[in-house]
Amino acid sequence: MIHYIQRSTSPELCHLPAGFRLAIRRSLVLLSLLLAACGSPAVKNDSTEAMAVDALSPEQISEMLNKANDLQGSKRTAIILDAADAMFRAEELDWARNTLASLYTEALSDEQYFTYATLSAQVSLAEGEHFLAKRFLWEQRFQSLLTSLPLGNKLYAREMRAILLCDIAEYRNCISERLLIDAVYEQARTSMVDERELNQDLLWLALMELPLKDLQLEAQMQSDSTAKGWYTLASMSKDNQHSMRMQMESVDEWALRWPEHPASLRLPADLQLLQQLLDEQARQIAILLPLSGKLAKAAEAIRDGMMAAYYRMEENGDRLPELRFYDSSSNADSVYDKAVADGAELVLGPLDKDQIDELALRPALPVPTLALNYVDDPIGDTALLFQFGLALEDEARQVAERAWRDGHRRAMVLAPDNTWGDRSANTFINTWEYLGGSLIGDYRFKGQKDYSTLIRDAMDVSASQQRARRMRQILGQQVEFEPRPRKDIDLIFLMAHPAQARQIKPTLAFHYAGAIPVYSTSHIFNGVVDSNADRDMNGIRFATLPWFFDDNLPEKQAISHGSSSLSSYQRLYALGVDAFHIYPRLRQLEQVRNAHFYGSTGTITVDEQRRIVREQTWAQFIRGRAYPMPTVSLQDAL
Repeated sequence: MIHYIQRSTSPELCHLPAGFRLAIRRSLVLLSLLLAACGSPAVKNDSTEAMAVDALSPEQISEMLNKANDLQGSKRTAIILDAADAMFRAEELDWARNTLASLYTEALSDEQYFTYATLSAQVSLAEGEHFLAKRFLWEQRFQSLLTSLPLGNKLYAREMRAILLCDIAEYRNCISERLLIDAVYEQARTSMVDERELNQDLLWLALMELPLKDLQLEAQMQSDSTAKGWYTLASMSKDNQHSMRMQMESVDEWALRWPEHPASLRLPADLQLLQQLLDEQARQIAILLPLSGKLAKAAEAIRDGMMAAYYRMEENGDRLPELRFYDSSSNADSVYDKAVADGAELVLGPLDKDQIDELALRPALPVPTLALNYVDDPIGDTALLFQFGLALEDEARQVAERAWRDGHRRAMVLAPDNTWGDRSANTFINTWEYLGGSLIGDYRFKGQKDYSTLIRDAMDVSASQQRARRMRQILGQQVEFEPRPRKDIDLIFLMAHPAQARQIKPTLAFHYAGAIPVYSTSHIFNGVVDSNADRDMNGIRFATLPWFFDDNLPEKQAISHGSSSLSSYQRLYALGVDAFHIYPRLRQLEQVRNAHFYGSTGTITVDEQRRIVREQTWAQFIRGRAYPMPTVSLQDAL
């Protein structure tokens, strides 16, 4: 029996959106039950003295291998495969990989080859080698086996493929694989209702990861009616997500056209709640923002974002709530109570972390409340309190996950020597090491004067120069010399503002580190196009807000006409827009763990602590301009 290594959040899954991670964990549990009922994919051990392979010690595994050495043919291969399986579940990955590599695959029976391929793929996944795993699961012999496998093995293999395709962001191929899985369930006409519904949930998630234009194109191009129906529903739903009324109407229209479609018989869970959410929309909303003090300018930008979203609702013909603004500059606790007493059915704010901390001390709040920041140290679980902000830690975590997925394993950190730099660097390092990456160096700069010396020391160029001087002394003559930086770094995580990055990136090149990939957060780009200045940042990849790359967004156009401080507050405008759009969907996002909102700040979900989680888009500087990157891992193009 082949198993996934179970962790609280496995490295091969943890960069996925929260809804994906939860659904995939459920999928793996259901698959294990499925295989128990339909037959294990593992090869039957022909030995009459077969050993159990659960939780074996290295000594017991070695004993299995010694026993295999005394046998020949199929019996020997069966024991070696069982031993490799035991190594995998004991997390002896190097040992498992080398043992599997020792097998001559041409001599394996079809059953043995199936076990060999799936186990090899899982070892590769556990080591973070997604594209090596893909090679095993798409090898010609493996693909030919898929049509003749027993039901349990067939579903197991296709589920592995679908998870892998999603994990490397090949969403179209993932969708195709899940459609095939759904067809297997349909043809089998089994009682596995839970498994089929879960597959449809994961299919819907993959569909919604595609951009709207891609969904619309696929809806036109698909010839298979089932696939066409799924793509059409996804495109209609995503096109109207900023208006629940329009989204509901589009879903009703689709259902009339596709009455026999699997999705019509069971709508995706997030769409099932639409009518109820529409009926329950708040009629009066209180907005708590500081009108004075250090947060007043930030509050003004958030307010402008909210009002831009409000007027878009008006243009759509949606029912508008009554908005009441309250100054939360001081004593927000009493201001909150007054807003509720005035009839507020929902509260947006406050913004100040200390004031959110005060609300979080309450066991429950009287109305749903979307705070516009995060508490640092949550004390308990305050019912109806949601938290939404632009957390620096979320971005640093996402950078580590993307860099790991791109195949990097040895990282160096460059960050400011301040609290801001510490927060981002520590989050990146913790995530990176959890994934299995190595931290080669952690360097902090205080100002411009530090850049050259710090990077020279970090890249060990001075040591190379010293070796050259010693060589000249030994030989007694001049020798041609080119300094060489250290070779044990394949990634640099740079935490910096644009002005800092414009100087640090060329300094890296000056010290012979220009070829090392550099990753950063959204703070490296403020949304202003300056090709001359930003040319020095060419090659830097960074996580950022979709807001920066959608100039046709109605809210963005409205704000650009009415504000004079766009560059400084772009992120806060986007936060205000998304906060206003998601408030009617808070219950949907909380109750339906697979539900997503594709907003201006990123792909939004809600975690178990009612914190809004954002997965941002990716961009790269090319010829002095920031361009959005494809979601698929860079290695996929190699």
